[in-house]
Amino acid sequence: MRTGVKILIGIVVVLVVLVAGAAIVALTIDPDTLIAPVQAQVKAVTGRELTVRGGARIALSLHPRVVLRDVTISNASWASARDMLKAERLEIAVALVPLLSRRIELEEIELVKPQIALETDGKGQKSWEPTPAATSPAQPGGGGGLAAAVAIGEIEISNGTVTYRDGPNAAVSHVTIDRMSLHPRTLSSEVAIEFRGAIGDVPVTLAGTLGAIESLLAKRWPYPIDVKGEIAGQKVAFATKVKSEGPRYTLDDLKVAFGANSLTGTFAIDSSGTRPKLLFDLSAPVLVLNALPVPVALPVSTPAAAPKASRVYVFPDTPVSFAPLRWVDAQGKLAIGKLTLADGQQYDNLRMQLALDGGRLDMPSFSAALFGGTLAGSVSIDASQPDVSAVALRLDGKGLSLGGILAAAGHPREVKGGKTELSANLTMRGNSPHAWASSASGNFLLVSGPATLVNSKLAGLATVWDKLNDAINPFRTRDPATELVCAVVRLPLANGIAKVDRSIAGETSKLGVSASGTLDFRNETLDFAFAPKAKKGISIDFAGFSDLVRIEGPWSAPHLGVDVAGSAKVIASIGAAVSTGGLSAVGQALFSWAEGSGPGPCQIALGGAAAKQGASTASSPDKGSVPIASDVGKALGKLFGK
Repeated sequence: MRTGVKILIGIVVVLVVLVAGAAIVALTIDPDTLIAPVQAQVKAVTGRELTVRGGARIALSLHPRVVLRDVTISNASWASARDMLKAERLEIAVALVPLLSRRIELEEIELVKPQIALETDGKGQKSWEPTPAATSPAQPGGGGGLAAAVAIGEIEISNGTVTYRDGPNAAVSHVTIDRMSLHPRTLSSEVAIEFRGAIGDVPVTLAGTLGAIESLLAKRWPYPIDVKGEIAGQKVAFATKVKSEGPRYTLDDLKVAFGANSLTGTFAIDSSGTRPKLLFDLSAPVLVLNALPVPVALPVSTPAAAPKASRVYVFPDTPVSFAPLRWVDAQGKLAIGKLTLADGQQYDNLRMQLALDGGRLDMPSFSAALFGGTLAGSVSIDASQPDVSAVALRLDGKGLSLGGILAAAGHPREVKGGKTELSANLTMRGNSPHAWASSASGNFLLVSGPATLVNSKLAGLATVWDKLNDAINPFRTRDPATELVCAVVRLPLANGIAKVDRSIAGETSKLGVSASGTLDFRNETLDFAFAPKAKKGISIDFAGFSDLVRIEGPWSAPHLGVDVAGSAKVIASIGAAVSTGGLSAVGQALFSWAEGSGPGPCQIALGGAAAKQGASTASSPDKGSVPIASDVGKALGKLFGK
């Protein structure tokens, strides 16, 4: 028993001696001598000046703490902020026993109220990169004989802010740090991490584990990361294995979950070039854009103020900035099982691959399932110049639902059948949707049918489009449904203008209609003449039916003209010579088709051999008629007294 008591007393004496000895050592160290070696280390690693304006002191306890007040680290010479870091207080907890050997081991580092300013010059320089003055870390031995720290324990940051600006004129992003901590048990063990704060105005709470600090310092890859938490009130999770190959960092086995969304694959950042390059191969079973917890809006360069438009366009004249395409380069693939846009529109089985280099985006292939069919194509955007962007678009749609297209266009209608094919090949320039539409050149083609369109009972003809529909298809108000045989819209575009020569057409079981005229995307006006014609044997006894209908004016409020008496009586005979110098090819071709001797309006609208045959028929008038005007627009103009 006495032996045990002696051993216990001996242990207590040793502890007292150790604590007293450590305290004596701590008291004999001039706190200000601690500053010089720290300054030297910071200068060696970063090339920046560390300044401690409030001096240093040592707080004695079982874990003595070195307290530095009013700490700053200088910024790059070109940066807008003078200091890259300012902190009210930096506290370092020192292991007690190693102090007896005048060796410092850091058990805890606490940074209080730091303000960290990060920025780039917009040309590749980053404020946080070491300056040319930086060298390899200084070796221990200087600065009062204090040895370099051999271990770092917990790191805590509280009540801090981080700002980031990518270029002198870019918007500033803010990160608020309420509390951030890293807790390794030892250098060789994993690190527990916690973050509470906000990115922008969005609250963020994260917790999880990182790989060992020893592995990170020794660059032993892969380095694991596994964190979970909440962003904007939604559950999030992030797990990956990081590896580094020089300036390239790769996230393998990437798993990201945000709300109901998830993403897996690989992602890499290569910083060897003038711009960071993103490389990825990602897939997501479900992606709902309006459910994404995006904490910060991408900073967008401010374009020159556009003059106020005198009218509101269907294609808005609001400038669109492609500046983000010039921030990074990229190459990769993306696969999404079901994509839901912010407006609720859904796309299934979205696949795309892209390459981005110097502001030039090339997406050689993309595909998606929508409207009951598939849409595929390619797009390229040249945004290398800040003032104007060039866009090239190719689309091919197969098996699309006519009902789905009408609903998406804001004209829902019950439709049975109506498989639709779509193709477009367009080039555009400008910095807004209106500018792109105004400069569009190329071809657009939509072909649909057969289909049954249920004729709904209208309480009144609320719009000019309803009136147009009734004028060219009077059976709509009497029959329960319209049996559509085919519909064609073919627009040859040149610098924002589509000049239509019978390339808009439709056929039903009872009549056919062709249209000619001009669709102007520059000022969003139209000037079309529609020529409906009933098939042979179909009786028409409608008082409002016209053989020629004209619609013209701005898209938002066009004017409809129906010349019932003139078109139905005076122009009833296709071969009759009238003041126009002969009837247009529109009426001639429709007459031949109605009589069963020529190609239908859809065939003519599609062009090719059918169009040539229709033109030949139309240019051979009956006996006694005058030659038909070759310029359809000119003939229509004369017909309407222009």
